[in-house]
Amino acid sequence: MPLTTKILDAAYAIYEEFGPQRRIPRRRRLKRKFPALTDADLDELLPQMDAVTETVWKLAERGGMSKMDKEAITAALQAAHPFLKDAGLTRAFFLVNYYAWHEGYG
Repeated sequence: MPLTTKILDAAYAIYEEFGPQRRIPRRRRLKRKFPALTDADLDELLPQMDAVTETVWKLAERGGMSKMDKEAITAALQAAHPFLKDAGLTRAFFLVNYYAWHEGYG
């Protein structure tokens, strides 16, 4: 199955879910949402999700919205990961600010 922009965006929102879903392994959650994904697809997808998380943390360490405006954060996320457009972008943006607040970077 080709890893489309839509799949990658939705995958990040699933990859970084909160609550009870977080206890379910990421591969299983992603496979449940996208049953056509092969193991090879997941092997390609998961490092891309890790890279988004790395970008999220870098932006959080810069202070999130307490030090940057929404447009700058969104632009940085999309420049690094152009597939972030909808649910994945929303999750990444939230996490930038959550981590900035939670870790005291703001």
